[in-house]
Amino acid sequence: MAKEIILLAAVAAGSILILLVLLAYLVIRKVLENSRRKQINEIKENIAQDVFLTLQDKRNEFVFTAESLLEKKALEELLTKYTEVLEGEQEKESLRVLAAANLTDYYRKNVTARKWSTRMNTLYHIESFQLEMLKDELIHLAEADSKRSKEEKIQIYRILASFQYEGIFSLINKQEYLAEKDYRSILTRLDKDIFASMLERFEECVGELKLAILDIMGVRKELEYIRFLEDVFNSYEGELRLRALKAISNIGFVPSIDNYLPLCQSDVWQERMMAARLLGFVKGDTALLLLKKLLHDRSWWVRSQAAESIMKFKTGMVVLEDVLQHSTDPFARDMAWEWINKGQIKGAN
Repeated sequence: MAKEIILLAAVAAGSILILLVLLAYLVIRKVLENSRRKQINEIKENIAQDVFLTLQDKRNEFVFTAESLLEKKALEELLTKYTEVLEGEQEKESLRVLAAANLTDYYRKNVTARKWSTRMNTLYHIESFQLEMLKDELIHLAEADSKRSKEEKIQIYRILASFQYEGIFSLINKQEYLAEKDYRSILTRLDKDIFASMLERFEECVGELKLAILDIMGVRKELEYIRFLEDVFNSYEGELRLRALKAISNIGFVPSIDNYLPLCQSDVWQERMMAARLLGFVKGDTALLLLKKLLHDRSWWVRSQAAESIMKFKTGMVVLEDVLQHSTDPFARDMAWEWINKGQIKGAN
């Protein structure tokens, strides 16, 4: 019994000692972190005005050079803050030059650091500060068969896209871990010329990349994309065909509605809905008559889009009131009533 008590006491004492050591470690770590944070803040206070003046007017000479890690961190935090508020091109260029002069070597080292969080933060800063002199390192990392995480690879692709790297297509096409949303986040960073090179290789693209390309075309709303989108509509089936229709409707221009009239009788409700949307860009009695028929569709989404398109016509309110008064379809009457009230509220505002 006595031995058991002694053993328990020893275990308890050992546990207490471990807890005390752990507590001491945490306290010391906290003290050091507070001291580090205080030093960074002091550096920021000392250089903030000079940094601001340099960014506002490049004629203001800024002689500060970030040599220590604390100075680099302080400058990084200041420049990160300014990237969120600066709008002028001259200010952005001054920020890029300042970051390049003081942080390039720092980021070149950290982009291969052991800690994942350090590598990711470095990648975000490289893009934020547009440090194109690190492009070769990023290309190497993207091409190398490394154990980098999916998140790192995607961020590297985003940066290279923002740098307008001409080889971006070969890097991102057929990457199994890239989802459609990942492709979109990459493509949005491409300029008009590099994006056009993607269109030339559309047939080679994996399905997710094709869908992302069509979505980006709808977002950019360039009239020159219409012919390409119509070719996709005429050549493909399923989701690609629908995305092409959506992009055309987002651009808001229909060269000839005749190509899309058969969609009004499609077995796919999404295609009937897109037909209703496209008819809203066409002026004429025929379009209005077709929309009135689509207002009686069995799908709520088609009816809603038809009513919205009808409201784009000068006589749209009259047409909806006629449906409300005389239609035998309760669903069509409900939709007409809903959009009549939306129109009245909009008119009152």
